[in-house]
Parts: sequence; structure tokens; C-alpha cells
Amino acid sequence: MTDQPPSTVETMRDVLTELDASRPRSIQTTLGPSELGTTCSRQIAMKLAGLPRQLPDKRPPWAPMQGTAIHALMEEALQRHNDQLGRQRWLIEERLEIALDYEGGIYGHGDAYDLDHDMVVDWKYVGTTALRKAKRQSVPTAELVSTTYRTQAHLYGYGHWKAGREPKWVRLVLLARSHDYDDSVEWTEPYDKNIAVEAINRYYNILELLKALPVQDNPALWGVVPSAPSDDNCAWCPFRRIGGPADGTGCPGNTEAKIDKQVAGLIAA
Repeated sequence: MTDQPPSTVETMRDVLTELDASRPRSIQTTLGPSELGTTCSRQIAMKLAGLPRQLPDKRPPWAPMQGTAIHALMEEALQRHNDQLGRQRWLIEERLEIALDYEGGIYGHGDAYDLDHDMVVDWKYVGTTALRKAKRQSVPTAELVSTTYRTQAHLYGYGHWKAGREPKWVRLVLLARSHDYDDSVEWTEPYDKNIAVEAINRYYNILELLKALPVQDNPALWGVVPSAPSDDNCAWCPFRRIGGPADGTGCPGNTEAKIDKQVAGLIAA
């Protein structure tokens, strides 16, 4: 009996990895609301400075790719619902202006906006940990989802406000990564412009910090840029490099940066 053909799983690993690397989201250099929502200023600064990103594993980012596929499905479903209604209840994947600056600005594509309820709707395709976190009964609403997700939702609200709408609510729909749609959970709170403005102002402050710090000449100065190490921030950070201080090659992640006298002197100079 002849040998079996080569593994299709192995073949598709390479095909899918190459496909993901070619997608606009994978090669974009500008920031969007999802990046602006992270609590780690150093990660934002390294993206703005164009530091080399760590080479991805030679395997497809399977969970994010599933999320992309689910977003396409939800877009198709909402468009069909609009057609059935004979009117536009849902604004789908609308390009929104979030902030302008000398770098060009921050823009994003909102997943959906429910005109019937003046509500931002953002899809998240998540596992059991995020679902359990959102179902907790003993913590404030603001703590049921990650700060990054929450801030992103309000940034989209801000974008819709700039487009002339009056958002009242922001909602994250946590779609279950399981066999049962009814495992999904939703998180909702009133739109708060201040949350978006705070994130935008922090972005402007990071831009000014990068103008003031000669990080290209003195890579040790990266240790001065505030970081917020956490499992959420570091797990998918493209600059995470285990070991060593933060410098022009990346960030160690999950370790607090300290400003020593040498670096402080470089700043003063």
C-alpha cells in the first residue's frame, strides 16, 4: 500500500499563516481604537515609533482568525436584517474618525450601531474565561470586561458622536467560542464621552513623550515610557521579548520598568 498523501493540516498551517500575514490588519502601521484602548502606554509608543515586531510563530493565529470569520458572519446577518426590515436599523462597519493629529489621526471601523436604540455594538469572540468574568454578580459593571474592551467601545461611541449621532449606550456582545450560541453574554453601560477623551488625551501625551525622548539615540529611554504589564496586555503584544530591559528591540513584559539615575540623566540632558 502506498504512503498516504502529505498532511493537509500541515499544509493549511502554512497557507493560513501566510494569509493572515497578508491581511490589512496584520500589516497596518497606524493605530485604531483597539490599540488605543490598551492600558500599556509603552505598547502604544512602540507601535507609533515603528519598532520591529517580534516574528510570529509559524502557525496561524487561530483564535483571532476565527474572530475575523465571525465578524464577517455578523456583518452578513445584519445586512440581511436591514434588507428584511426595508430600512437601515444597523450601521455596519462604518469608518469613524476618532482623533486627528500631526501623525494623521486615529480611525476605526465600528462593528455595528443600532439606530433604534442609539447604541454601539461591538462583537467579541471569546472563550469561557471572558464569559465567566462577564457573568459575575459581585463586581461593578465596569469591571466585568477588560479595560481595553471597555475603552474601545466608548471610543467607537465617540466616533459616532463626531459623526453627528447621539449615542446613549455601548454594548459588547461576547459571542461564545463554543457549540451553543446561547452561551454568549452581553455587557452594556451608558456611553461616557469622558472615557474616550481620557484615552485620546493619553494618546496625545504619548506622542509628545516620543517627541521629547531621543529613544533612537538612547534605547535605554524605552524603560521610562510607562508600561502596564498584565496577562491581557502582554499575551498578544508584538514587542514582547522575554529577558533584558526595554529597549529598541522590544519589551520584557510582565515586569515593571524602573527609572534609574542613568536614564534620568539622559532625560535631563
